[in-house]
Amino acid sequence: MFQITTGKKPRGFTLIELLVVIAIIAILIALLLPAVQQAREAARRSACKNNFKQVGLALHNYHDTFTAFPIGAGISGGCSGYSGSHLFSWGVRILPYLDQANIYNNLNFSGPSPFVPANFSSTTCLTPVQPFLCPSNPQPDAIVNKAGAFAGALPNGMPRTDMAGVADSVSWKCNSGAGVRPTSVGNGLLYAISRVKMRDIIDGASNTLMVGEITGSLSQSGLNGNSFTGYDVFDTSNGLNSIDTVPGGGTFAFRPQGFSSYHVGGCHFVLGDGSVRFISENIDQGTLSGITTRAGKEVVGEF
Repeated sequence: MFQITTGKKPRGFTLIELLVVIAIIAILIALLLPAVQQAREAARRSACKNNFKQVGLALHNYHDTFTAFPIGAGISGGCSGYSGSHLFSWGVRILPYLDQANIYNNLNFSGPSPFVPANFSSTTCLTPVQPFLCPSNPQPDAIVNKAGAFAGALPNGMPRTDMAGVADSVSWKCNSGAGVRPTSVGNGLLYAISRVKMRDIIDGASNTLMVGEITGSLSQSGLNGNSFTGYDVFDTSNGLNSIDTVPGGGTFAFRPQGFSSYHVGGCHFVLGDGSVRFISENIDQGTLSGITTRAGKEVVGEF
């Protein structure tokens, strides 16, 4: 047999064709990446919502045991109605109901008032608790407090939280003294030395906020976040994702501070009945105040 040859060599891609293929691939990647990022954020948001469901269930299990929700916070000085050292917050008190009894049992509750720093150990107690952390928050699991601000309650390395109790529809601070401690007369569900019962929520448990999302800062100087161990309650007076928060375009400061999240458009909240809602950052301020108070007798619509 004879092989017939044409004398032509196999033709490859020209430079222009190769550039066109690369451009098409780049366009496809550019179209795909946002979809992948959205899918990842949707998964993180779902995980965050599940964390809030766990915390809501833990709060109700605590209520079933003690016939009241835990105290929101406690700290001495500046306000009438309570005194003593820094008391463990609501987050510490529900640890046994979050399968964290090993941490809770290492704490020392003896004495007239448990003191947070005396019980702090990054290896035996008060370590990070995953249900309190949002997967969308890029911060480390422990707060930084290099400047020593609030050193009595939040020493450097204290476990971070992305949740706080809803204390009030107005300022969470005391009206007297130093004016920087949580109020003991909050109109919400978790405030200083609060012992709110289900029967006290006359506005309706399904219409009253109890725990919401908070954020800190990536800064490595000063105080850059919150801990579930000390006083961890704030108010809704400045709205959601306000200028006082990093997601709202501001700079983190322990006060003033409101509720915010790294999810687009709003924040997760646990309500008094244990349900979880994602509340829009565009919610009317009057409505937000109405769903903050436990006994304000406001009439609120859809939110």
